[in-house]
Amino acid sequence: MESKFQQYVVTDDPALDRRLTVLRNKLHPEVLLLRDFYEYPGIRDTEQFVNIVFYLSAAALEEDHRRIREQLRLNPLILARFILNAGLDYDGHKQTEIEDDLIFGILPNTTTDLHICKGLANAFVHLQMVTDQFDLLHRINTAKYEINRLTRIGISLANEKDFDKLLGEILYSAREICNADSGSLYLVERDEISFVKSLRFKISALSVGEEFLLPINKESIAGYVAETGKVLNIADAYNLPSETEFTFNGNFDVLTNYYTKSMLVVPMKDHRGEVVGVLQLINRKRNFNQKLTVEQMKGEDIQPFDDYASQLVLGVAGQAAVAIQNNYLLREIETLFEGFVTASVNAIEARDPTTSGHSFRVALLTVGLAEALDRVENGKYKDIKFSKEQIKEIRYASLLHDFGKVGVREKVLVKAKKLEELELDLIDWRFKFLTKDLEARFNARKVEYLKKHGTLGFADFEKSLDFEKAEEFRRLGSMLQIIRQSNEPTILEETNSYRLEEIAKLQYTTTEGEELNLITPYEFGFLTIKKGSLDFDERKEIESHVEHTFQFLSKIPWTSDLKMVPAIAHAHHEKLNGSGYPRGLSGDDIPVQSKIMTISDIFDALTDKDRPYKKAVPLDRALDILEMEVKDNHLDSELLKMFIDARVWEKLSQHPHLTK
Repeated sequence: MESKFQQYVVTDDPALDRRLTVLRNKLHPEVLLLRDFYEYPGIRDTEQFVNIVFYLSAAALEEDHRRIREQLRLNPLILARFILNAGLDYDGHKQTEIEDDLIFGILPNTTTDLHICKGLANAFVHLQMVTDQFDLLHRINTAKYEINRLTRIGISLANEKDFDKLLGEILYSAREICNADSGSLYLVERDEISFVKSLRFKISALSVGEEFLLPINKESIAGYVAETGKVLNIADAYNLPSETEFTFNGNFDVLTNYYTKSMLVVPMKDHRGEVVGVLQLINRKRNFNQKLTVEQMKGEDIQPFDDYASQLVLGVAGQAAVAIQNNYLLREIETLFEGFVTASVNAIEARDPTTSGHSFRVALLTVGLAEALDRVENGKYKDIKFSKEQIKEIRYASLLHDFGKVGVREKVLVKAKKLEELELDLIDWRFKFLTKDLEARFNARKVEYLKKHGTLGFADFEKSLDFEKAEEFRRLGSMLQIIRQSNEPTILEETNSYRLEEIAKLQYTTTEGEELNLITPYEFGFLTIKKGSLDFDERKEIESHVEHTFQFLSKIPWTSDLKMVPAIAHAHHEKLNGSGYPRGLSGDDIPVQSKIMTISDIFDALTDKDRPYKKAVPLDRALDILEMEVKDNHLDSELLKMFIDARVWEKLSQHPHLTK
């Protein structure tokens, strides 16, 4: 049985060497005398397993057992067994403290050469089995370790959503698993017009160079692998066989003061077997963390990549291809969803063109304030930090916060004045009728005077009557002006209710004897609305848009990163003191993301361009109104301070198309 380890027989019997002819024919062990064992270089300086069978007399073992044990302790690569030349009843454990499992056998002095050879051969076979077991366990543990590494790499790649970071993770993992000093990664790219595929250089371990395109053909190393789908394992890039189809481009080494020697170039294939990219690994070294000089790269410090390394990198490449395809798919889904969100917002704003851009502006302002909060190091919000995914969540919630308005009647949604135009026209016609009726009545009085008195004194009477008529007309005009002013909605609570009450109490008796109210109770109710243009029922209908939004958003199967979108949008009209809607939340029950959006929503509503139902408020006035909302315990004071200190509204100037 041939052994792949060094084998020695250590003995105190000088005659043993010539008695082992049969054993040498099979195992070829080297025979050492015990006195030479302690300093023999092949044993003392070995870096691999050594199998030793001690064939000693009982006396020699008892005398040297401490030195032997110390030598075995100093070199753990020595595997030893003892065959003793002693009586069969010998029990030397008490004298030598040699472990029982190291005593392979006892042979008496009368043992023949054949039996000695067989005993030694069996001992070596036993040691070979032990070393084979060690080797097998080492391979099993190595395989487990590599499997665990591949599993961790797969999990890491699957969890990375940032595409640039993903490519960096792929290249680093591939280099680490095979101890590559450097490397680069290429992705297959298809031209949208010609549909011709190319390789795009994306990333290098040396972090040099910009992206460039490389043809997929057999001329370059990466192009060859992309074209054929085969693995290339190159021992020396500068000494390629003459029949090789591809060539090595050394310009990179010249530009970066590097030296490429061994290369392992692996295709990344998707589940259909199509090449989606190429991993190019350079210069395998003994230790991944070892730093090499250019001279070392040219020497023996660089090793060829073996088949095992190739298989490991293929495993990484397969996982990388899946991760890249998943990332592509995720980006396509995000693009699709972004389009859906944009279309949804446009659908909302199409119902009320005067608010065009509102949702997009609120999203910009809300994200801007969230980013400002993220930078805060003091105050009650110093521990709140938003991840990239949470910022995206805030943005989507802001974009879709008003989507529920699709469920509100357009008549209410776009209502510009307290009374609709036809209703105000009716009041106008009523006053015109009263004006004509008054004029007819004054004319009748003139006719009656002429009938009774003739022209005597008529001029003075007419003058007096005309003055009275003018006063009545002025009074009617003044009341109509009050009605028109009252019909204009206000941002803050304002009302002409006292003067309107007086007008509502007035009745005119027409020439036909009909009693006529200047304004009806219905009209009075709308004209005395203190804020805005909506009465109670209409405001409730508008407020219902928040519930519609929540119900709509709750039906979307959001990912775990975006699961808070419905809740954030649902609370953007809540107020700190609990007076908001729809649930009357207060204080910390309101998500901080919603508190941020509330400030942005109010600010944009105040400062946006003139609308039929309101005038744009100057910046200073808008900030004053927001401060008043803070004093009324509607808005969070710290968040508003961040909004002002960071001048978040200036973000809108970067998107002028939203402010036209």
